[in-house]
Amino acid sequence: MLRQILATIRNRTEINSVKISTVEQPCRSLKVLSANLRHPWPHLHRGMERLQQFIQLVHEHRADILLLQEVWQTHRHRVHEILAERLGMNAIYARTNGDRLHIGFEEGLAILSRHPLRHQGQKILRSSLHPFARRQALAALVETPCGNLLAVSTHLSINPWRNRRQVQELVEWIENQTTSAVVGGDFNTAENSSPIKLLKSRWLDTLRHIHPPECDLSTHRISIPLLGELRHRLDYLFIYQTEKIWQIVNAGNDGRYPFSDHAAVWTQLAIRG
Repeated sequence: MLRQILATIRNRTEINSVKISTVEQPCRSLKVLSANLRHPWPHLHRGMERLQQFIQLVHEHRADILLLQEVWQTHRHRVHEILAERLGMNAIYARTNGDRLHIGFEEGLAILSRHPLRHQGQKILRSSLHPFARRQALAALVETPCGNLLAVSTHLSINPWRNRRQVQELVEWIENQTTSAVVGGDFNTAENSSPIKLLKSRWLDTLRHIHPPECDLSTHRISIPLLGELRHRLDYLFIYQTEKIWQIVNAGNDGRYPFSDHAAVWTQLAIRG
């Protein structure tokens, strides 16, 4: 039992890569979609049903790059491999919490792409003294027909103090790597919070770039007794670039399918002509 517990708390991140052949394509716009898949522990029987809803959403959007959080694995199911096979994408996965081999369940981050992927590392972020609630970011270089683009998926703490520290770490880690990056994930903090204001001062919020301030971009809903339904914007897609190579064609959120308690967010990028 002690061995199983220690296996789940080690700072070990398992990386898996699924290689699927890709056909060379001309340079065109790229659609990036980010989503928290809401891992199904302990009600695992619902997981595959919700995953099929997400696959349908991706097909409808014709997304080129997926930035995913709470991607789960059990002894029977490896979600990033299932998605790669059914969507015809390359995939990279990094375990964050749990351990499939020792306790039968884990969850982590994944990046999928219709174009070749090169793993660029992961960053364990300062989050909590609790060893079963790690937070991190995963990065992969996407070799698109328009040039390389760093793709980053992340899932941050809900604790405001830890969230601020994690955002600062994330900024430093990404800006030291590249001149062009698309960063998506569940940031677990509202749009008017200081961490998001910091990010907006350095990176471009792709959804707000398209939609005016009065537009509701909430991505998470929760019903609380006496208070009713609360809506928050917790999921974001940012682009960082020192040279303005990429432009935002369109962006939005999509909560049509019940694959999660979060709505997916998406943005369409194109090379400036």
